[in-house]
Amino acid sequence: MDYIGNKCPVCDEYFHANDDIVVCPECGTPHHRECYNKIGKCANFDKHTNGFDYQENITNNTENDDSIITCKNCGAKNSDSAFFCTHCHTPLHEQQSYKTQTNNSQNNPYGASPFGASPQGQNPNIIMFDPLAGVSPNTDLGEGITAGETAKFVKQNTPYFITIFNNINKYSKSRFNFCAMLFGGGYLLFRKMYKIGSIITAIQTAMIILYFYLDYYIASSNSYKKIFDALSKNDYNAYALYLSDLSGNELLIILLFAMLAFMILIMGIVIGCCANRMYYKHCKKQITKIKHDVENPKECSETLTKKGGVNLLLGISLWVTYIILSYMPIFFS
Repeated sequence: MDYIGNKCPVCDEYFHANDDIVVCPECGTPHHRECYNKIGKCANFDKHTNGFDYQENITNNTENDDSIITCKNCGAKNSDSAFFCTHCHTPLHEQQSYKTQTNNSQNNPYGASPFGASPQGQNPNIIMFDPLAGVSPNTDLGEGITAGETAKFVKQNTPYFITIFNNINKYSKSRFNFCAMLFGGGYLLFRKMYKIGSIITAIQTAMIILYFYLDYYIASSNSYKKIFDALSKNDYNAYALYLSDLSGNELLIILLFAMLAFMILIMGIVIGCCANRMYYKHCKKQITKIKHDVENPKECSETLTKKGGVNLLLGISLWVTYIILSYMPIFFS
């Protein structure tokens, strides 16, 4: 009998493919060998006198349990609310959809709805997307890192990143990241790339502060106001006259202001072009480190989820800081 997906009655952990399993010769209850040796007898020893049979008990408890999904890849049992198998990280949404459609077919003489919704307005909570975007959870995304492990680490927006990472690994092709272009170093910090994110954020913050102060200075200067008024009226003779009256320092301020605006734009575009590759390298490095440090599969899975994802609080804090910086010139005027 294949016991994968069942639990050891001693440690309450699921049996996996490589586990050393011993079975009680009387009732058929499986145990981890280490667990069996620890207690020195079958965990169901007290039930033997009542004719307890492990296989019959498991069948009766699970055959009608709609809250459990058995992974089609490794056989592990999971909650129906889970996205991924806790053992092999295979997406479970297909099994959820199949279960719902089967229930609908049994309850509805006309079969399940062809549009994926349950009949008579019921909400079966079908998951209508693929967390891995069609990529197999066992697909190698580089250096032995699988798509399933990467999905655990990425957590938010996995279909997008799994597709990107797979294309980078196979074809060395990435995609432009508009969020990274707009938020720059803040986006990298949001994705927990703290080192490079801190460096880029510091550079961009210095540039933005100087830009805002120059913008406020230019907007409040009478000399510059005359030039802008002449331009708005298409009076180029007055524009040339006012421009020639500016001092060397005033011309330098305009030049610096224009250069800063251009540099901020270019830096945003460069970050947008490189962000996905940077995140790909970050994920590979962190997942490799976690797999090396944590040998237990269950603990490794939990650590990937804990260490990965995003830092939402930091993202909100950076957005508030940006708003404050944009109004600082007015506060200190």
